[in-house]
Amino acid sequence: MKLLLIDDEPMNVELFVDSLEASGHSVAVERDGPGGLARGLHEEFDLILLDVQLPGASGLQVASALRAASVRTPILALTSSAMEGDAERGLAAGFDEYLTKPISPTRLRAAVARYAK
Repeated sequence: MKLLLIDDEPMNVELFVDSLEASGHSVAVERDGPGGLARGLHEEFDLILLDVQLPGASGLQVASALRAASVRTPILALTSSAMEGDAERGLAAGFDEYLTKPISPTRLRAAVARYAK
């Protein structure tokens, strides 16, 4: 699968990319909201993995903008935002699934596998 990972935390990016590439996925990385939005609008991906707290534009804003532009690629939230109501706001913004950090490589690969074509 061709994946877009949008996350600004270097340790998360390294862990997620290593885990996903080891499973045979191709992973493109963006480290802020505007960059992730641009890639999501102009390139084809099988799945978008999107942090909620990003510089430049939040993951909620990015997901909402992608959906408003009719991008139907599945979007998974990878976030530490786990307060009451956060998941509901994420789903309303356009996320297909809301995963809270810490996310183990096994759990991440299982989530990605649910969206394999």
